[in-house]
Amino acid sequence: MLSLPEMWVAELSDQAALIVDPDGRAAVLAELAMAAHRRKAVDDDQLSDMLEFAESARTWALLECEYA
Repeated sequence: MLSLPEMWVAELSDQAALIVDPDGRAAVLAELAMAAHRRKAVDDDQLSDMLEFAESARTWALLECEYA
């Protein structure tokens, strides 16, 4: 498995922030992923994974809000 930047994973794991603002947090996660890619800290495959994880986290948060 490819390793992802620890700071980004920590942001992804912040469930409270995701629930408060799913769209905003997903946008932040996507921007952080793009910035890491521009810095060459992650490759194309890692960027793709990060963007998919960000969207999955947004979906999870939206469902949590709906069922709460």
